[in-house]
Amino acid sequence: MKNSKGFTLIELVVTIVLVGILLGTAIPTYNKTVIQSQIQINKSNMTVIKKVFIQYFQDNHMTGNPHFPKQPDNNLMDSTYRELVLSDGRTPDMLFSGQLPYNTNHNPYRYDLLIDTTNGLITNTIIISDTDPDSPSYQVEVIGEM
Repeated sequence: MKNSKGFTLIELVVTIVLVGILLGTAIPTYNKTVIQSQIQINKSNMTVIKKVFIQYFQDNHMTGNPHFPKQPDNNLMDSTYRELVLSDGRTPDMLFSGQLPYNTNHNPYRYDLLIDTTNGLITNTIIISDTDPDSPSYQVEVIGEM
């Protein structure tokens, strides 16, 4: 009479192979999903910064002095920039509900302010970009214009 308790070696090998195949397809899919979500989080953070800076511009426009927040000396919105006192007495952190967002690697975004006065018009352009080479959204930019 055959003992039916336990697994045979072949059953165990087949099970391990099937689990390996499932993991082999699931892990790359999971990694791709994580990277895509980090890209979207970073794009969203940059868009929030752009919208807050545009709101700052519009608030100052109402007082007769339209301008964006000062551009950092090194163009990075790092801890030094977060402590900078803006013309209205607030810091960049105070413009947000919480703190100025960083990318998913906890590194600052780049902030460029371009002022174009050609053709008698003044165009203010802000560019928020991710310059962290290890970030999944490296070199992605969000542009705002007033």
